[in-house]
Amino acid sequence: MADLTQFAKRSTVRLTTIGRTSGQPRTVKIWFVVTDPRRIVVQHVRAPAANWYKNLVRSPEVQLGFGGGPMAARATPVTERAAIDRILREVRRKYLMAWLLQAFGTRHAVAAEITLE
Repeated sequence: MADLTQFAKRSTVRLTTIGRTSGQPRTVKIWFVVTDPRRIVVQHVRAPAANWYKNLVRSPEVQLGFGGGPMAARATPVTERAAIDRILREVRRKYLMAWLLQAFGTRHAVAAEITLE
């Protein structure tokens, strides 16, 4: 059984979603924070919401890649403002650059929790 804590110090994860229009796999590199051995959180702060987020809203089955092969996971969009703000704080703790990007406002921020299957 995979334990995501071994990847906690890495800077990015490859997140593969299914394109909501094309139905084809779409992969992006994205910042993440490990929140427990089976779960990470991800976020996007600028409008419009990123395509990866729109894709996982439509089809929550995703894959995570840390370099050793894909891991099947399920994404859950985070919609409560307080929960989104908590995730943004966690991201700022890990990434100095997030402070700068989030300084321009987080009004349009979106986030998701991704859990290994």
